[in-house]
Amino acid sequence: MENQEQAATRRITRSAQAQSRLEQLLDASKPPYMPGSEKLHWLLKTPFRYPPLRHGSRFGSAMQPGILYASRQLATAMTESAVYLWLFRAAPTRLGPLERICDGRTALHFNVAHPRMGDLTSSPARDYRQRICDPASYAFSQTLGAALREAGVGAFWFYSARAAAGVNCAVTDPAAIDGSAQPRQEHWRLQLDADTCWWGRPGRPSFEVHYSSVADASGKIPHPAL
Repeated sequence: MENQEQAATRRITRSAQAQSRLEQLLDASKPPYMPGSEKLHWLLKTPFRYPPLRHGSRFGSAMQPGILYASRQLATAMTESAVYLWLFRAAPTRLGPLERICDGRTALHFNVAHPRMGDLTSSPARDYRQRICDPASYAFSQTLGAALREAGVGAFWFYSARAAAGVNCAVTDPAAIDGSAQPRQEHWRLQLDADTCWWGRPGRPSFEVHYSSVADASGKIPHPAL
């Protein structure tokens, strides 16, 4: 996204100085970064900058600061990403070029640690897994997220609503990420159609996510915002 933004704005400037000034003005118009996130890689601090969308997120309401969501396993992150591509693909009445999406993604690998680290994959929270990870509702999980934030929990593990064996992480406090260590980056290619999302990169085994594994009995992908 950052490269696309720079390419788009470069079309309306005539010099590097003007380009730099335009980028500064655009950045100044955005919400301020959350205190404590300044030293993080820009992709890691950006989620803390913006509030969630109209319906909120899994553990955050529309009125709360943003949350960084990540996955413990790369395959889980790929599954979560594929879900949103399928939801995006389902919006147009005519698919056109979206019939088959060929794109790329960058995987960031980083460590998470916090003095008040939570784990919703262990008991007793594990007993509420179905309600916490309901793919069609945020009602229970947002209430829980507010309570965890109030208790000072800076990051916590939880089961993925999309990948059966996957575990995700929600980070509410930027201090849970070491700002002195740059995340390791991996660039992946993806190809997505109505049935499958394929992920591949040189030197690594490819991975596939099947639409049927994330759809409900009606053949649609449930989401709280739908």
